[in-house]
Amino acid sequence: MNSEKVYAMSFSKIYPLLAAKVQKKGRTLEELDGLIGWLTGYRAEEIRDAVSRSVTYGDFFRNAPEPNPDREKITGVVCGVRVEDVEEPLMREIRYLDKLVDDLAKGKPVEKILPGKTKDMWKCPKCGRTFRHRNQDHYCGEAPATIGEYIGRQPEEVQALLRMVNGTVRKALPDAVEKISWSMPTYWNKRNLIQFAAFKKHIGLYPGPEAVEAFADRLQGYKTSKGAIQLPYDKPLPLELIADIAEWCGKENA
Repeated sequence: MNSEKVYAMSFSKIYPLLAAKVQKKGRTLEELDGLIGWLTGYRAEEIRDAVSRSVTYGDFFRNAPEPNPDREKITGVVCGVRVEDVEEPLMREIRYLDKLVDDLAKGKPVEKILPGKTKDMWKCPKCGRTFRHRNQDHYCGEAPATIGEYIGRQPEEVQALLRMVNGTVRKALPDAVEKISWSMPTYWNKRNLIQFAAFKKHIGLYPGPEAVEAFADRLQGYKTSKGAIQLPYDKPLPLELIADIAEWCGKENA
């Protein structure tokens, strides 16, 4: 495939393919996100944001916040080509990730996949997984099967807030299916309508770029990107706004 066509592909379409490849072999999204984070410097939250905003695959790598200098030590064959022999810089970045994902799907331990000083990475004391950033958001163990299970895994002081968000979205979208997608609570009807997730300092709401644009006036005062909204814990939850956004997502889907 032409390089420019690869760069123009949506990351929201590429990520599920990468996820399916590793999950088919019994590996987890958290391990996949850990590799992506190691390579690019993106945190788990930022990866989800890139998926929700449908950034191009090329821009995902072009805008990587902190490319790991040790990535240049990645060697081996992927797609019939030696990674270290790829001359085009952007395509080489993509092949780096392809190689890491291939090794993960083959069952290699993460600490043996990553080159360089993996000893400097943070190791979660609960699950033993390694991450580039200290206290990086992740799930210890398997991803939750239901929204209720997801909420139950969060800190006690956050659970009540998540229940309010979930109840508000459920009431606004009574016909939508509740599920876990990309390890996040999701309301689905032929496609993902709206998602949310808990982070250290806020709840992330993911209604998509069109919804964020449609409610831009009412979202002043909240940190947003093209497809994500941050609801900080130190502010009252805007439940009416959340309900209106969720209802809008349902109507747009219809």
